[in-house]
Amino acid sequence: MYSYPLTISFPLFSITPQVEVKDASGKALFSAAKKLISSKDEINVSAGGQPAFKIISQENRITDIPSNWDVVAADGRTLGVIDDDFISAIDTSKFVPSGAGRMLVNMELSRALNLRAIKMYWIKDTGGKKVGFVAPEKESLMTMQLPLGQFVRQVPFLSRFITPHYYVRLGEETVMYMEKQRTLFQDVYKLQARGKFSDAQEPLLLNGVLLAVLYERDRLKELYS
Repeated sequence: MYSYPLTISFPLFSITPQVEVKDASGKALFSAAKKLISSKDEINVSAGGQPAFKIISQENRITDIPSNWDVVAADGRTLGVIDDDFISAIDTSKFVPSGAGRMLVNMELSRALNLRAIKMYWIKDTGGKKVGFVAPEKESLMTMQLPLGQFVRQVPFLSRFITPHYYVRLGEETVMYMEKQRTLFQDVYKLQARGKFSDAQEPLLLNGVLLAVLYERDRLKELYS
């Protein structure tokens, strides 16, 4: 198991979205980069210059919108699946017990209040069973509803102070917590360990985080540009 907290940082300039991950001592652990030319959405993760994992979409990105990604180890083993979804800023679970009914109510309330649906990522095992997820916390969900786009367009520097927080669940427990740091130039995320998870579970959780971070940056640009 790695030494937490981990630092996930984007380079100042790069042709393709990529990140570098370091442990609590500053040691480089691995890097991840989206592949630009490929029929499928693909993120290659390497450690020490050697392939470690591949996060590759099940859908063809030319004809479909990628929404399910296989997490594959260097030896070809599939560790699990990451499935993107949307989360509402309004929690109706306390008064709408049905999953289908809650989804319908959330959609209608979001439409009526002009709320944005924010992406989250389910973490599934190889059998398709949901074992956890990566999602923005409640305060960040509400912040993302604020009409800040006009201000950020006029003063782009303000986007550096938008720092969403995310939690990573395994079963019913929050096992990791991630926060975007307030930095002047470079996009940096800090990932903390908050609960118990095994060495065998760690790679799937971290690859879920990497996928979320690489797409989160694009999402923030859409919200505030």
